[in-house]
Amino acid sequence: MALTSVFYDGTVTETDRAKNRGGVPDYGVYGIEDFKVTAHPSIANAVLVKAGKAHGFGVTDTATSDQVVQCGTISSGTRWDLIVVRRNWQPALGGPSTLEAVPGGAVAEIPTSRKVGPGVEDDQPLALVKWKAGLSAPEQIIDLRVWTSNGGLYAKDDLVRSYLTGVGTQVNIGGVDWVRILGANDVPEWAADVTSSYAPLPVTGYSLTGSIDIEPAGAKRRVTVDLNVTRTGAAGTIPKDDYASFGAVIPSAARGTAKPKYLPVTVLGGSGNVYCPGTAFLNTETGVLQIRGQNTFTWPTGALFSLNLSYYI
Repeated sequence: MALTSVFYDGTVTETDRAKNRGGVPDYGVYGIEDFKVTAHPSIANAVLVKAGKAHGFGVTDTATSDQVVQCGTISSGTRWDLIVVRRNWQPALGGPSTLEAVPGGAVAEIPTSRKVGPGVEDDQPLALVKWKAGLSAPEQIIDLRVWTSNGGLYAKDDLVRSYLTGVGTQVNIGGVDWVRILGANDVPEWAADVTSSYAPLPVTGYSLTGSIDIEPAGAKRRVTVDLNVTRTGAAGTIPKDDYASFGAVIPSAARGTAKPKYLPVTVLGGSGNVYCPGTAFLNTETGVLQIRGQNTFTWPTGALFSLNLSYYI
């Protein structure tokens, strides 16, 4: 069954206008389950878009029953498809809107082929759906819907910030308030409106405890890292002529273009109560942490060092 769309050209009643939320926010859905994308229980390579209402750029669309969206098959690898409400103002009276699948690539991101053109043709993102070769049902669905009410926006996934690009946009994502501001040289960027805390990424053979905090700092954000890195695996050798890598320990939200950081550290304690000075290196763009000793030393189980630093992104 097709969508019912109002606020294209044609007759609009005062009741339609009173019930419309298609005002200032670019996009939104009305209810908790409205236009939610789920796996189809029986049709291969298809998803269901739940019944409800969605709005975008002044147009409100209603689905009175769940809608089927068919995606393409995949012969190898993985593919992320973007499920959208497509609004088309180009027919004589405009609309009605349709539900479409926009094929993407192997990375979970908004495809560049998504249509962006309010008043002409425009796609409202609803979800990213991951398809894997050999499977007829989606492997993962990322909810990209936005709820708007009383001047606020709420979303579930951080990827919504890749399509909510208007300066001044404010959206709460997972309890964090984000604001789209003008940064250096009036380049738009996102800034977190509150301090957010993250745990370090896990590293095999080590216990990383502490926190990584992000707080607003004008057009930038300040990242404060306060961690203890404790060896939990068997003793290992740390070189003096090269760095040993822990891999990425800083989550993506706390990464940026700050200068790489070199810090003096000392591995302490453990079996034999060692005292081994060295240098830690943190790549703030990739989140990778490395260490080297002033001299080659053995890092015993239970020994640790502290990492305390801050930088701006």
